[in-house]
Amino acid sequence: MTETANGTNETQGSHFWHMSFLTQNAIGLSAQERNGHWTPTPGMSRFDAMNEIRRQVVEVSPYLADSVMLSFDIQPNQL
Repeated sequence: MTETANGTNETQGSHFWHMSFLTQNAIGLSAQERNGHWTPTPGMSRFDAMNEIRRQVVEVSPYLADSVMLSFDIQPNQL
């Protein structure tokens, strides 16, 4: 197990990812961001990873289904 910055013993995925979205709501536009760690399937492309992570994000936050993704990044979760 790896100790995280917040002191927990949560095992982290092999990659860190970040997505930002632009959504429309009753009062205008709203910027949203999501991030986390994840271990992709061996041989998975960045494009496949982006689509799978977005699917998981929308599953948890359905209102992001019609949003515009402004950015996506995934990198090895090791310094």
